[in-house]
Amino acid sequence: MPSLSAAADPQPRTPSGISVVQDFVARAQNTATMTELRALVEGACSDLGFGHFAIVHHVRFGQPHKGNVRLTNYPLDWLALIREEGRPFDPVLRAAERMSSGFTWDRLDKILDLTPAEREHLARGAEFGIGQGFTVPNHIPGEALGSCNFVGVAGRPFPDESICAAQALGNFAFEAARRILAQSAEPCDSYIEPAPLSERQRECLMFVGRGKSDSVIGQLLGIKPRTVNEHIEAAKRRYAVATRSQLLVRALFRSEICFTDVLS
Repeated sequence: MPSLSAAADPQPRTPSGISVVQDFVARAQNTATMTELRALVEGACSDLGFGHFAIVHHVRFGQPHKGNVRLTNYPLDWLALIREEGRPFDPVLRAAERMSSGFTWDRLDKILDLTPAEREHLARGAEFGIGQGFTVPNHIPGEALGSCNFVGVAGRPFPDESICAAQALGNFAFEAARRILAQSAEPCDSYIEPAPLSERQRECLMFVGRGKSDSVIGQLLGIKPRTVNEHIEAAKRRYAVATRSQLLVRALFRSEICFTDVLS
């Protein structure tokens, strides 16, 4: 015969914030790859009512270093714009560098005097579903400053009740990422999902693959050689690579361009 408690509570209970963090910590201790960690963080974020996250050291994109953390599930189109800027005019990162505890993004005006470029950055993010967020600063002596950022789900109320749990999750997730990178023999950018190239970037890269100089490419596309170089450099930042050869290999591997484009 079923118990009265079971009959009165037939639906599975939503996990509490503390239980979500406890489960994450237990699982993260046995996590060996950034791919596994990404899935764990994504699941914990969902349980806490967040849609996106970014765990990062505050360094320029496209200049990878073995110890630098950069793990996120932000929309790829938004990441593409961020990566092209290298390190964007992001007031969230600037605010995190001034704080020792977590803060919601609606407090940015109280922490900083926002510049026009920073306001524009926030407005552009909203176009990609990046709305209200909560940031946990992570400052390790001797390392670049870092943070763990959680973004609410577009169209839903922001999960204010999860802020305390997010503070703990941000600390544990950042430390888990540092541990995995320190023990990993993989290149530091191997876990970064490349953002798709723009059409103009693909055109320039296709001609680079054919051995054309920036001057020749500019003549073929009707743009300045300097503009060709800017497109290629932006593409390198999107793929987090240091050289044109690495960019070409990555683009071929991901079928952004094909061998027939290069060999034509």
